[in-house]
Amino acid sequence: MADFAESTVMVATERIDTFRTEEQFHVPTWRDSSSVCSLADGERHLGHIVRAGNHWFGFDATHINDSGTGFRFLGCYPSITAARRAVDQVFKNNCGLVPTLQ
Repeated sequence: MADFAESTVMVATERIDTFRTEEQFHVPTWRDSSSVCSLADGERHLGHIVRAGNHWFGFDATHINDSGTGFRFLGCYPSITAARRAVDQVFKNNCGLVPTLQ
């Protein structure tokens, strides 16, 4: 039984390695739905935007808000593109602070 478990773990690890290299693991990508989009890499959630009616709210997931109750609010934007730009800009400004961010 132990051999089966060990070989299963090895196969799973090999499959994961073929899907994602170390460099890809640290490259953030947007994941989209009709009302929520999130920016994340393989290790961390970097930010997200949420649709509220005709507007999009942007959040920086790398910093807490002033009251310490959630993510830092970046603002309200008229389009998905503008909201994504705001989150992308925060990410670009923080790249130098975390060596694995690219």
